[in-house]
Amino acid sequence: MRHCSHPGCSWQAIAPTADAALTQYAEHLVEEHTRTVDVDIPDGMVQIRLEEDGEWITTTFEEARKLHDAAHDE
Repeated sequence: MRHCSHPGCSWQAIAPTADAALTQYAEHLVEEHTRTVDVDIPDGMVQIRLEEDGEWITTTFEEARKLHDAAHDE
């Protein structure tokens, strides 16, 4: 079962497989916890911020996932 790690968010996946749960989680993150900004970000890159008042980091999606997971494992 996958749960959202955002503070105060009680979302959780209801899916038959781990892959399906991950897909649901990704969709949830995009729909509920992202916003569109007018910034020039190279193709294949994303921007993340690990702390609410932290600095934005431009990185690949895969590296962003690793950074996110590491930040929430602490």
